[in-house]
Amino acid sequence: MHRTSTLALLALAGVACQGEQGFVAELPELDIGAPAPPEEVEQTDVIVQVTTPRVDILYTIDNSCSMSNEQVALGEAFPQFIGYFVGSGLDYHIGVVSTDMDSNAHKGKLRTAGGNKWIEATTPNPEGVFTAMANMGTTGSATERGIGTTYNAIEVLEDTFNSGFYRDEASIHTVIVSDEPDFTQASVITLPEFITWYDGLKPEADDRTFSSIVGTRTGGDYAQVTREIGGIVFDIEAENWGEVLDRLGVQASGLKREYYLSQQPVMGTIRVEVEQTIEGGDVLVQEFYEVVNDPETGEYVEGDWNYNEIRNSITFREYVPAALARVKLTYDLLAATQDDDIEPVAEETVK
Repeated sequence: MHRTSTLALLALAGVACQGEQGFVAELPELDIGAPAPPEEVEQTDVIVQVTTPRVDILYTIDNSCSMSNEQVALGEAFPQFIGYFVGSGLDYHIGVVSTDMDSNAHKGKLRTAGGNKWIEATTPNPEGVFTAMANMGTTGSATERGIGTTYNAIEVLEDTFNSGFYRDEASIHTVIVSDEPDFTQASVITLPEFITWYDGLKPEADDRTFSSIVGTRTGGDYAQVTREIGGIVFDIEAENWGEVLDRLGVQASGLKREYYLSQQPVMGTIRVEVEQTIEGGDVLVQEFYEVVNDPETGEYVEGDWNYNEIRNSITFREYVPAALARVKLTYDLLAATQDDDIEPVAEETVK
């Protein structure tokens, strides 16, 4: 009882003392209103379009009796592909092998045309050379083994017949073209072994792709490799070969269509320009417009790029900036993400 009273008195004394020190004085009322709106801040991201300096591309083409039309179609669409390489400054190799593992003249050996085992930056008339390589005839083995010939071309014959084609420091991109299933023997390499081997050729995923121009009902094994490794699957019976060769060219050259914004933009304020040095040293500046619906009419307005809010990126629909072009993304910053430390211009490179 005595202890409780003493504690109570001490507590009261402490309160009184605090009052004398002014610690419990009533706080003045504050007029808390809405904060002043932040000043508008404009952000410009500058991204330089660069590519992998060295690129190795292998076309593995079915040369059995049913492939005559497809070989012609591939040759006719090839300009869509090579256009991303000629004059680009890339150090590239483009080689061709067949799916024939029975003939000693094939078995993963690079096809020769005009004295060339592969096409490179200095090769005259690359379209004609590729057409000659691809149109290899239709007398090859009816037991197509595209997985096996690809493995032989890159691994087994690397230091002998195909020496110099595959380079450790280059990216590697394979394109299979076949209307039949793969029949590679397990004694050469199994499908899981092939996927593991190919995946291990390069440490970076972007530096190795495996694309399949195959039958929808027959190309299951090839399409599986594409799903595991990354690449493009295209129906060999489709007619728009130019479209897929264009996509393959973008993929193999390392050129990008998608560009990420460094900050969150105010919707509708993004402006896209591309600066490119052209022949003679002049700088060409091009402005591109967003694909939108007209707010007044609701009608579709044709544009060059789309903005993806989830990825916070713009993607060109058809246009692909050339190597070393500067993509400038200018926009107003969303107020909620403004930062006093934001630099006015951020430069980065895309690889």
